[in-house]
Amino acid sequence: MKRIFGIFTVLLVLAGTAVFAGGKADKGPAEPEKAPVKVYNGNFVQIPGGTFQMGGENAHLFGDVERQTPWPEVTLDTFYMAVRPITQGEFESVMGTNPSLGKNPDWAVEQVSWFQAVEYCNRLSQSKGLTPVYTVNGENVTMNIGANGYRLPTEAEWEYACVAPDVKWTSTAHPWGLKGMPGENYEWGWDRYADYPSGKFTNPTGPDTGAHRILRAGPLFGCESRGVIARARAHDNPVNGTTAFGFRVVRSSI
Repeated sequence: MKRIFGIFTVLLVLAGTAVFAGGKADKGPAEPEKAPVKVYNGNFVQIPGGTFQMGGENAHLFGDVERQTPWPEVTLDTFYMAVRPITQGEFESVMGTNPSLGKNPDWAVEQVSWFQAVEYCNRLSQSKGLTPVYTVNGENVTMNIGANGYRLPTEAEWEYACVAPDVKWTSTAHPWGLKGMPGENYEWGWDRYADYPSGKFTNPTGPDTGAHRILRAGPLFGCESRGVIARARAHDNPVNGTTAFGFRVVRSSI
């Protein structure tokens, strides 16, 4: 990871040298002002429903060499996504522990397994008087996606929120107000990992079987206007938690 960030830093320096070697940088036309983003319950933004093409030529970047076409066409209902990943302080206030290696209450929590993320969602829902989304029986977890509690985003929801606006943005200028998707951690999603199916789907929740759960984005893999980097996928055993694994939460209704 340090090597990746080192390479990234060098590229930034070289890019800066190329821009400023000839004098002042051309800032280009001013960006139009955007309407203020409405925030719900202090930390959620509305992701308006819509239809998009999921996947892309480089959707499989981590251990997967296959390429497939056509990509699925997905239609999603409106949902609400947390502006940022769950922080260490938020996680500890609900779970009573902080598994993160580098401790700071304002940093995104890491070293979280998928099962821990699910448990966090249910505990948070109960603490707020909401209906828990998940029913947990050992390692068997089922989801009531219509419940009003907290949950992990489906893979389709995560990708749609990341790239569907189809505009270039940074971690501080997403048109829907999201932050940190190009952050330090990969983010757990609900779905089991599998190749994308072809066809048209409405509110897909992934395959019914599979040993691994999906992870999206992660270090340096941000959301760049339908860019292939934004569509990078990873997956791991849901019992695992490393310094690169975090999560954010969504709600179906507020």
